[in-house]
Amino acid sequence: MSEFLLTGFNSPVTRRTTLLMGAAAGLSAFVPALSASADDNADKRPELRIAVQMNPVSQEPVDAASNVAFRNNYSIHETVLALDMRGDFSVKPNLATSWTWISPTVLEMKLRPGVIFHDGREMTAEDVAFSFGPERLLNKDAPGYPTYRTNFTSLDHVEVVDPLTVRFVTKFQDPIFLQRLASYAAVVISKDAWQKNGGNWTTWRQKPVGAGPYKVESYTANESVVLAAHDQAYRGKPAAKRVTLRIVPEVSSRIAGLLAGDYDIATDLPPDQLSVVTASTGHEIVGGPVPNNRILFFDKNNPALKDPRVRQALILSIDRQAIVDTIWNGRTKVPNGLQFELYGPIYLKDYPAYKYDPDQAMQLLKDAGYNGEEIEVRSQNNYYTAENPVTQAVVAMWQAVGVNAKMKFVESGKLFDNSPTRATGNWSSTGQIPDPYISFFTQFSAAGSLTSFKIWQNADFDALGAKMETTVDPADRAKIFRDMLHLIEWEDPGVTVLHQNAVFFGVRKGIKWQPLPAFQMDLGAGSLAFEEQKS
Repeated sequence: MSEFLLTGFNSPVTRRTTLLMGAAAGLSAFVPALSASADDNADKRPELRIAVQMNPVSQEPVDAASNVAFRNNYSIHETVLALDMRGDFSVKPNLATSWTWISPTVLEMKLRPGVIFHDGREMTAEDVAFSFGPERLLNKDAPGYPTYRTNFTSLDHVEVVDPLTVRFVTKFQDPIFLQRLASYAAVVISKDAWQKNGGNWTTWRQKPVGAGPYKVESYTANESVVLAAHDQAYRGKPAAKRVTLRIVPEVSSRIAGLLAGDYDIATDLPPDQLSVVTASTGHEIVGGPVPNNRILFFDKNNPALKDPRVRQALILSIDRQAIVDTIWNGRTKVPNGLQFELYGPIYLKDYPAYKYDPDQAMQLLKDAGYNGEEIEVRSQNNYYTAENPVTQAVVAMWQAVGVNAKMKFVESGKLFDNSPTRATGNWSSTGQIPDPYISFFTQFSAAGSLTSFKIWQNADFDALGAKMETTVDPADRAKIFRDMLHLIEWEDPGVTVLHQNAVFFGVRKGIKWQPLPAFQMDLGAGSLAFEEQKS
């Protein structure tokens, strides 16, 4: 998932970026780094250097939903509740330690005492209420309002009961409200720091004040994000004094820098390059599949794709298993539809797998009267792991059934830009919580980027999603989800899955770290250690 403007989930432009990116870039050189503490030189902890393919332009979760934002923000912020990412993705305590439903629409939560923000203040119920309040989230002119529309539509308001007790009041009985409070955007920020910032969103989004194990020391556009250890983090003192996430766009350069000792970790390595790292005695590969599906979007307003049979033909002519077996060396899989097993009772085990039927594809093209119109496939030059070779394979498969397909490179953030040639392009969809409502519906609904960029919208799909939001019984939710999948993946195709994503890291030996089965990088206490620190 890359970032996108307003309400989508996957193209490297963040909400409000259109107006603010230029200002942010100009101001980045003037965003002051936090002053080094008096005992910084005496701090003998190592610094961790990570080579990444890209950094988010915002470190504020309500402003960024993307693969790279998930990775960074997990170190900067803490959410109200958390997901057991090393287990079954169930909800567990975090900033809130316990909760009780006072009524079907009133959730009372006890907060963890002694949580210290990056500014040294202790978290109270006032910070929680503010984080989910009108100034930051609920009002239409609030910076987080697009995130409210995708993640928190059931929320009415938050009440302060006492310094360590809050009540979340919802508009209706919400079967996934606890999961919402464990989603990436359900973070608590320092109300005092926000107010002292004076409403300057450009500077706040680059250096927000959260409660995570690291605080933003500096942000340099198109270069790096530097995080300093937050030793008062409630999870404990981080093993690294500082973490630098440096942008190294080319895979070969990330690997070369890793092997040369310039970096300790290199992210997003493609399967065909893993052996280069494992051939080094001083390095290893970690990682694997994550709950993210690589997809293509379809612009049904493009004249060549207006007839759904053309889009259906494109779906049928992709040999997904061949892509997994050859380009991914069998290290991931083809899911049965745009879904994830972590959905639990909503997961459709019997949903049909994707068919590969080039003969039927050619017949559909003939029936639709396709006459060789060019179909452009947009690729963001390996923003996604192995994006370019996968795109080339898809183009070849489409050409094999008579489609005039052409691959076109676009800059990060230009994936959805409107033009007469916009037809289809690379994207992704992440299973953010163990339910398809946020992870699936809101990405493709009227609140999502396909509608915002006038690419795809379907009133029946939106109606089904609205029904799902208030449906409590899991079996009924699963039936609605089945209808929604069939609609967007076949009846009126808006997207199609290529394969499940996987993330591989090259790691210097001596660093003890195992990635989560997700985009988030857990670098906090207990998850990261340096062998050389042992004595």
